[in-house]
Amino acid sequence: MKCFVVLLAGLLAVPALAGTASVSERGAAWARACTACHGPDGQSQGAIPALDRLSPEDFRVAMQAFRTEERQGTVMNYIAKGLSEADVEAVVAYFAIMQAR
Repeated sequence: MKCFVVLLAGLLAVPALAGTASVSERGAAWARACTACHGPDGQSQGAIPALDRLSPEDFRVAMQAFRTEERQGTVMNYIAKGLSEADVEAVVAYFAIMQAR
């Protein structure tokens, strides 16, 4: 439950960036929200999948599957439906840059 509350707080803060932030700023903001459940820098050590190991294409496919409910999750179906294509691309780009480091 704590994870969900932290995630919700992060998600509520991100939409304010949509009109004014660069892609990298938006990606970083979404990534901070993701880390509430997926671990620091997306490096999960638990049952929740790590994001730092996903290729950009696998990340996009997973998000689309959550949106269409082809893939079930506890909260990811709701989160994915609330993201625009630009938001998804921003967070995908952020994690791709993190992998390259």
